[in-house]
Amino acid sequence: MLAFALPLLALELSGRGTGLALIKGAGFIPNILFAIFVGVINDRMRKATGFRLYCVILAVLCITLWLFLQAGRVNIAGLALFMIVLNGVGYALGNLQFTVLRLTVAETRLSDATAFNSAINATITTIGPAVAGFALLTLGHSGLVACVALLLCVSALFAFRFDPAEPPPAPSPFWPALKAGFQVFAKNRELVMMTCAVVLTNAASGAFLVGLLLKLKVGLDANAFEIGLVLAAAGVASVLAASVAPRLRRHLGRRAAFFWPIWLLAAIYLATGAAPSLALIFVLSFAEGAVMLFYDIGVWSYRQESTDAAHMGRVAGITGAIFKLMMPPVILLAGWLADAEAIAAVFWMAAALNVAAALFLSYIAGWGWPRRIGPVAP
Repeated sequence: MLAFALPLLALELSGRGTGLALIKGAGFIPNILFAIFVGVINDRMRKATGFRLYCVILAVLCITLWLFLQAGRVNIAGLALFMIVLNGVGYALGNLQFTVLRLTVAETRLSDATAFNSAINATITTIGPAVAGFALLTLGHSGLVACVALLLCVSALFAFRFDPAEPPPAPSPFWPALKAGFQVFAKNRELVMMTCAVVLTNAASGAFLVGLLLKLKVGLDANAFEIGLVLAAAGVASVLAASVAPRLRRHLGRRAAFFWPIWLLAAIYLATGAAPSLALIFVLSFAEGAVMLFYDIGVWSYRQESTDAAHMGRVAGITGAIFKLMMPPVILLAGWLADAEAIAAVFWMAAALNVAAALFLSYIAGWGWPRRIGPVAP
């Protein structure tokens, strides 16, 4: 809900697409600067302790934002700082969840568990934008933030009931532990190649989302609830795709299941840029959500399958940081293009980045043009 509402608040405060893009881009800065260290920290602490701590911090942050809104002291710089801290804590919590999955699920079921976890997140992603859009129309930004603060307070209370069985973390010096994480990642060439591709596709996804929001808000004059419904369509598709993605991935093989969605997403980006109506964009958003979920499961599943639990936090942190490297500058460029009335160029840029990622896998990573290789164990 906050990820949906705060960029729109920034657009209202600044009146410019670059204001919206700045808030979207600021949210990815923690992934780049802190994600590597978060993995080391999480690997060195009890997972129950980290889970409780992060949930409490999220609740306190949201209460603070509500107080500033009530006092009328929110500006673009303050929103950017809030997004950096909020997403930093949120990333730490997400990193922790990867390790919990690796600890508690059998290796042969990790792909299914990842898909199920993705379905839960996709359900939240579905509900969030639609509810946020309705709340913005009826309660305004202050009312929406108050509702989110209340939900996070309830979440923090339930966090103290979270107590998974886990071995005590092995004590180790910080920097050697971080170096060991890099060594594990570097030895996994397949994951390194996937990570390089994701750098480009994530940047494309970020540009696409900025272009989509600005096209809906400025180009088609959609209200907050209509925008929320368009984003919710992607969430519905993600929920549906999560139920079949693991089986389809096993059927196609790891490489083909990761490679071909990149091309499909490029086509969807171009079609969305040319779409003349809200109804057609709704359909394309549904398609984008399904294909993106399938693509995400491809890299997340392989990362978990090929990494020991002892190194999971660090490898997830390292890859998570690299994944987002290009997102802030590309998102800001997308906002600038929109302000220059070249919003179609945003969608062309997103498609071009995806095509570059696919060609990288074909000719530099040495994948060729992956084909189905029959049912295989991931």
